[in-house]
Amino acid sequence: MKNGTCPLCGAKEIFSGAAVKGKTGMHYSNTIPVSALRVAVLDNYVCGQCGYVQSFIAKEKHLAVIRKKWPLVF
Repeated sequence: MKNGTCPLCGAKEIFSGAAVKGKTGMHYSNTIPVSALRVAVLDNYVCGQCGYVQSFIAKEKHLAVIRKKWPLVF
């Protein structure tokens, strides 16, 4: 979806929440835990046609922690 096309329906009407301020809400909503003491903020992309949503880790440093600490799926 980062490329501007919905992978589900093919629409080109994609909206990005990457620049939205205050993305972490009550109880750390719009985040995922990356380790015992850290959470990673998510950038969300939404298709304006079908409503499909994809989320991406906003900061590379949090993605690096995930690579080190989370188990790899085979």
